[in-house]
Amino acid sequence: MKRIAHPASKAAGAALSLLIGIGLGMPAWGAGQKPSANAPPVLQSETASVTPFAGMTSHDISYSAMDGIDGGGIRIINGDTAQLVASVYSSQYANFVWGPGHHTLYVSETYWTLGNRGKREDVLSIYGGPTLSNEGEIDLPELLISDPKTHTLALSPDGHYAYVYSFQPAPAVSVIDLKARKVMTSVEVPGCGLVFPYGPRGFASLCADGSLATADVKANGQFMVHRSKRFFDVMHDPVMDESVSDEHSGLALFITYDGWVHPVHLADTPTFEKPWSIEEAAGMSPATSHTGQITWRPGGQVPFAYERSRHRLFVLMHEGPPWSFEKPGSEIWVLDTRTHRLLHRWAVPESAYLVAVTPDAHPLLFALSHDWLWVMNAETGAVQRATQIVTPGLVRVGGE
Repeated sequence: MKRIAHPASKAAGAALSLLIGIGLGMPAWGAGQKPSANAPPVLQSETASVTPFAGMTSHDISYSAMDGIDGGGIRIINGDTAQLVASVYSSQYANFVWGPGHHTLYVSETYWTLGNRGKREDVLSIYGGPTLSNEGEIDLPELLISDPKTHTLALSPDGHYAYVYSFQPAPAVSVIDLKARKVMTSVEVPGCGLVFPYGPRGFASLCADGSLATADVKANGQFMVHRSKRFFDVMHDPVMDESVSDEHSGLALFITYDGWVHPVHLADTPTFEKPWSIEEAAGMSPATSHTGQITWRPGGQVPFAYERSRHRLFVLMHEGPPWSFEKPGSEIWVLDTRTHRLLHRWAVPESAYLVAVTPDAHPLLFALSHDWLWVMNAETGAVQRATQIVTPGLVRVGGE
């Protein structure tokens, strides 16, 4: 494989320090020779201390940097200090996911051998070890190059398989055995997109007619795709592609532009709960797609985060007309997905495009704008710290 030379990972502070040799380039003397009295002193070699990368902790956050000048990359930040821990190089518009234990990073990306032209190569890159160095690539079938979406790359709950959604030459999901490091098969999902894993090896995709496609493995090891009933109105109020799912329980919360939550239990035969309205949970009338209606609606780049241990949904909300889903959120609404109640409404210091929450007993809430990362208390909404960042594209947290 040929691609532009670039360091695979960079350190910040002492987190991933490299060995430093001091005194290089000094004159060498032959055996038995001694330097003259006027010769400069010889400095002994020294090494800096090394703090190996031990995996993302429960309060770490990682995000893809959308820097058109400096190239892409995955940044890892310690939420307790708001300090950069490490960064890993990636192509523009790459997607990424962490393996079990958060020690290994998988990045689906595209390169051209001549930078912006030449032979195109689509790969799943693997980074790990104490310095998050490159451990190889797996060649992929062709990918769709577009803005990164969270659900174009996912792992099975046990981390054995990876699923990569592609759109060339037709919608399909590549199933990759990460232990054998090879593509097992490509499962066509006509008219459907994205990938939401469930069970040991199954996955689901959203379809353009408002239905759900589920792919399960038969006794012969082949995937069989089934289509469900239509469960949302694709013409008037489609679900957003950054909806959330929990691959461990199989619960997916497909959320529409107008703020309707469709709970679906993913399985070979999925079950659908009655949808409920975010605005109704706040004591308001439900949002509609009627022209001129100004009300609170979800919006942003990654506007939802789900805390499965407490069944809480965090949503970036803004006031706007129908189809204003690209507007950032000026508030974060916290909802109980079991009782369909609004628990909190918190203002953010600067309108945010992405939100994430850690899954531990004392969770942190992250709100990301174009230039800032705000670290908030997930119980009170209080801003605890902030740091300037490169414009983010996707976001993941430790301990998922």
